Amino acid sequence: MAKKQFKIGASDFKKTIETNGYFVDKSLLIKEFIDNGNEVLFFPRPRRFGKTLNLSMLRYFFDLNEKDTQKLFTGLKIWQAGCTYTKKQGKYPVIFLSLKDIKFNNWNDCLDSFGQLISRLYKNYKYILQSDFFDEDDKKYFLCIVNRAARQTDLENSIKNLSDYLTKYHNQKVIILIDEYDTPIHSAYENDYYKNAILFMRNFLSGGFKDNSSLYKGVITGILHIAKESIFSGLNNVGVYSIAQSLFSDKFGFTESETNEVLDYFGLLNNTGDVKKWYNGYKFGSTKGVYNPWSIANYVANVDDKYRPYWVNTSSDGLIKNCIREENADYIRQDVETLIKGGVITKN
Repeated sequence: MAKKQFKIGASDFKKTIETNGYFVDKSLLIKEFIDNGNEVLFFPRPRRFGKTLNLSMLRYFFDLNEKDTQKLFTGLKIWQAGCTYTKKQGKYPVIFLSLKDIKFNNWNDCLDSFGQLISRLYKNYKYILQSDFFDEDDKKYFLCIVNRAARQTDLENSIKNLSDYLTKYHNQKVIILIDEYDTPIHSAYENDYYKNAILFMRNFLSGGFKDNSSLYKGVITGILHIAKESIFSGLNNVGVYSIAQSLFSDKFGFTESETNEVLDYFGLLNNTGDVKKWYNGYKFGSTKGVYNPWSIANYVANVDDKYRPYWVNTSSDGLIKNCIREENADYIRQDVETLIKGGVITKN
């Protein structure tokens, strides 16, 4: 078999496996997801740490609408975990939604983009319109979403209503996966329509995740934990697993042993010391020595180009810049200056 390659920037699990991509096996995330007592799990992680790829893996494992996906997992750790887990493969309707492209300079365009995104989502499930349980009101609402004639309140309730429809049709509760939930909120903060976005997202997430009798389990990922406006305050079924906690601490990013396996596979094990010096900068919960996957993948792909800070230019730092520019932010500027000079600061 041809040597595997890192598919830099690839976030589709199926495509990565089927095109001989190198995959660091994080499939036991599926086991921990099933075993976890919380109905909804929230994972705030830095950018480029494998959040989207992990959610894509969950989607292909559980989704009953994705055919012949068992072969994607038979060589992975989850398939050795026992029938308690493997019997759930391909058994649930899955709603997967990424908000990564919802970033605009005004609220109207942001809301319009939400309408487009939800319309495309609903089109994937038009087959359920043929079901006997669909009355005229259901069909009217469904087609209103598809044809992009929906009001804001319709969009806010769209995930909840779709989960109800899928549960009735398949006689099986749904799994809801929301990736990069905070992208529209971040954009709203930078472009002065934050209150609009917060109100919408609070209703949108509450509709899908709070007191939803059609929900089996759900996952939310993002970079930020929006706490000030208590966007999750109404969701008492959410387990928040930040980088400070031990549960799931090894499921995002590459551990030291995984990184060494990567280097060994690509014949770079002699470079371990320099790779550690450049790219080992994280401690997640009880997991020390967590490497950024984007940096490792780019290093392996560009090894002749030596070592570079590949992660630095992957996104805007507008949020930090805004904080530094604010009045009464002297303490922030002083902290940043201390770090630039190689000093240390301590934060609770």
